[in-house]
Amino acid sequence: MVNYASMFTTITVTQALQLKNAIFIDTRTPAEFAEDCLPNAINIPIFSNDERAMVGTIYKQVSREKAIEKGIEFFSSKLPEFMQEVNKYKEKELIIYCWRGGMRSKSVVALLDSLGYNVKQLEGGHKAYRAYVRERLQNFELKPKLIVLWGLTCTGKTELIQQLPNSIDLEGLAQHRGSLYGAIGLQPRTQKRFENLFLQELERLNDQEQIFVEGESRKIGNVQIPAFFYKAMLQGKHILIKRSLEKRADAAVNEYFGSKEQVQEIRKITESLWKVIGKQKKEEVLRLLDEEKLAEAAKILLEFYYDPLYSHTLQKMNFTGEVRNEGEGVNEREGVIRKINEVIV
Repeated sequence: MVNYASMFTTITVTQALQLKNAIFIDTRTPAEFAEDCLPNAINIPIFSNDERAMVGTIYKQVSREKAIEKGIEFFSSKLPEFMQEVNKYKEKELIIYCWRGGMRSKSVVALLDSLGYNVKQLEGGHKAYRAYVRERLQNFELKPKLIVLWGLTCTGKTELIQQLPNSIDLEGLAQHRGSLYGAIGLQPRTQKRFENLFLQELERLNDQEQIFVEGESRKIGNVQIPAFFYKAMLQGKHILIKRSLEKRADAAVNEYFGSKEQVQEIRKITESLWKVIGKQKKEEVLRLLDEEKLAEAAKILLEFYYDPLYSHTLQKMNFTGEVRNEGEGVNEREGVIRKINEVIV
């Protein structure tokens, strides 16, 4: 058997992340890549999702040799297309990885090395990078103080976070807003992807004096905020953002009711919500949705589902100050941001 490791250079995750101009090429399937990847990695897969599953089945049910044969067959058929993509980065240093530094990345590195590319294999593959992220988060020393914006649903906290300097949009990283309706119109991320992106944000901002974040429960959809950061949120400086119910309902329509498909998804979730808001309110919301009276439906959901859900948390908080966020234009939002900065001084 060929000893690929002796033919080319490998590099550790820590060493690879310190390189300035290297290109990470992820040879895993599109599904694996979508779940998580190294920073700024490019997916040039050896196998499709179905091909990867077929090779795995042959490996388990027949033999390793037959699985390798099938893998070579699949890869050979797409080699011209694969090389066409790789050639876009021929002048760069290439770091190739797969799941755990196995046959996929070894085969590609051996091929590219023989063709004269400046190429290395990532030791341990994505599995090693995942271990690196978890270790960094477990031992992370957070330096900045956290400024936390709290408020009822649709008071505009996320929009403010996105415009404040030195901020982390936790819901944006999770691609979930929390609550039963929180995934509508979004593609929620895995815990792996959330932690990966979150660590990148922490490292980007850890030399700042303060970081702005939105107040959250520890879980956002199916992902969980690391314990050290959630503790820092609770110990941070808290600002309460307020907005009228009418403005909040308008904001809810813009954010959650953006298409017929999203309205149908809201309808489906609401049908199972009667134990929370009662059968009468549930039926009223469904009727308003059918009549396309979306703001009125949103108002009921805000008053009878969202507000009771979050009010008890806000009542426990000691706020440094309160800021009203009624405006929608750029000037109005800049005024709100000025008030937030005045409060925290």
